[in-house]
Amino acid sequence: MLGLTDYESVIAIAEEAHFRRAARRLEVTQPALSARLRRIEEHLGVRLFDRERGGVRLTPAGEQFVEGAARVISAAKEAAQSARNAHIGLGQTLRIGMTQVAARQLVIPALSEFCRRHPQARLRLFESTTAALERHLELARIDAAFLHPPLHAPGLSEAHIVTAPLFRFSPGPKSATGRPIVRYPRAEAPVLMTQLGRLDDEYGASFAPAEADTMLGAFVLSRAGFGDVIAPEAFPGLFGLGMDGVAGAPTGLTLETSFAWRSLDRRPLIRQLAEIAVEVSSPGVPAGASLPV
Repeated sequence: MLGLTDYESVIAIAEEAHFRRAARRLEVTQPALSARLRRIEEHLGVRLFDRERGGVRLTPAGEQFVEGAARVISAAKEAAQSARNAHIGLGQTLRIGMTQVAARQLVIPALSEFCRRHPQARLRLFESTTAALERHLELARIDAAFLHPPLHAPGLSEAHIVTAPLFRFSPGPKSATGRPIVRYPRAEAPVLMTQLGRLDDEYGASFAPAEADTMLGAFVLSRAGFGDVIAPEAFPGLFGLGMDGVAGAPTGLTLETSFAWRSLDRRPLIRQLAEIAVEVSSPGVPAGASLPV
């Protein structure tokens, strides 16, 4: 059976039309290349080249062989590249989750830089709550997620990205003092509800008789008059709900955002996305500086 070196040798001889030049290109001696060609022709049972003074010329059989050899070389290169792509995660669709807060904070610049570095990568983006994203990660329904720690599922790694202060926004001209706060379901937003519980403990804040799974839903309820909403500073004008320019009152609370993935997922593409997320949120931070080993 012929190997890739045999196909490459015939192609080199055909393109150079000269044994010495072909041997130099292949970095072998001319006698070694001549012996290789004899073996190939004996194996095929046909003559591939006519020897002429000053060079060689392809026979009709040789022309057909060279065309096929080029396809073989191309297919071999494609197979090798496909294997490399699979190793780093290309060729597969990366399923990335995000919360609405993370989407506003950094998902766009992170994915933009990731796309610039890996234009062939395929992504599918999911939006949900932190608790749901953590469950999806644990069950391998998604590959990574931008969410809010602390994480509770075993077997997950995370890279801290950003810590944002939380503000209290009122939907109308009334003072936020004494108004209830729109709640989030504790099962879906345990981190945020724990933070809001601190407001209750320290300031006697009360909670509205309505709750929302997402921050968009919280702003909708707030605009409908159910109470104030707790969110990062840049959120009031994001959803087009008539709260542009509304100033929030500092709460002293913060919300962390991390990039999380399954610890056993060693695909380089996942780790590179984590590094990019850290880089875009903290310019000048060395790649991988804050990532777990």
